[in-house]
This record gives sequence, structure tokens and C-alpha cells, in this order.
Amino acid sequence: MEQSVAASRSDLCGSQIRMDREIFMDLVVTTMGSLFEDTVGSGEAGGFISLVGLAVGEKIQEEYLQASGASHFDRRGMIDALLDMKRRIGSDFYVVEETEQRIVLGNRRCPFGELAKKCPSLCMLTANVCGHLAAESQGYARVDLPETIAAGASECRIVINLDPDTPGGGRRHHRRAWA
Repeated sequence: MEQSVAASRSDLCGSQIRMDREIFMDLVVTTMGSLFEDTVGSGEAGGFISLVGLAVGEKIQEEYLQASGASHFDRRGMIDALLDMKRRIGSDFYVVEETEQRIVLGNRRCPFGELAKKCPSLCMLTANVCGHLAAESQGYARVDLPETIAAGASECRIVINLDPDTPGGGRRHHRRAWA
């Protein structure tokens, strides 16, 4: 017969349990995303997470505009805001290419870590935050994620097309009217 052993608070406080606020939040977000994907499918989960990404993008834009004292970003300000925000949340974004027609960003570290592989639809957060900030700054953006860490690539590629006539896929974003 197996004997049960109860742990006391003092036993647990000094132990090597990996748990802090960031790990807890990662678990909550990725578990919700995974359950949503399992329940309604990857496409529907991606659509819902896209809406979350747009709302988050609006809040991030407000925060950065307020901090800068500007009413909107120019192109350089938009890129700087994206890179800074992604750095603050644990990503390692950098500019791969920048032309008049597009901006290509790379990312060497997913803010969700290995947990993103369980819920690749979380990449829609990145796509929609980038798309929202780029469209608000430049008038139009179409974001494509041809490579993601969540899908097994060593790095992410975020392609932000700024010319609506450029062929290709991706999620389209348009500037809201400025007040």
C-alpha cells in the first residue's frame, strides 16, 4: 500500500520549482490558445487571436505615441516602436531589409518560447501588431509570416508589404482616419 506524504510550505519555498509571473502568463496564454485551436480549429483560433492582436496593437500604438508626444509615427518611428516593443517582451527582432515597398523583419527569439510550437496561431498576435502599427504609419500594410519559430524555423521572418499592388499573400491592414 502506497503511503501519502504531505508537503509543507517550508518544503516548497526552497525548492527548485520553475514558476514566476512570466512562466505563469506563458502557460495561461499558450494553454488558452491550444485549447481554442483544439476546440474550434486552427483557422478559427487564428481569426480570434488576430482580433486580439489588433486590439493589442492599438493599445501599444497609444502607449508609444503618448510617450513620444506625437500624433502618428513616421516610417522610422514605426520601425523603432516595433523593435523596441518586441525587445521589451523578450523577442529579438531586427531589420533584415527595408525598401520603399516593404520591410522585412527577423526574429531570433519567440516571446512565448517553446510553448508557441503548441499554439502556432499565437503568431497572429505578431502579424496584427506589426500590421496595425505599419498601416497606421504608412496608410497600408500587408503582413506575411513565411517562416516562424512556432512552425519549426530557426528564426521568424515578418514581411510587411507597404504597396497594395505588390502580389502575394498575407493579412491586409488599412489606416483608420486620423482625428
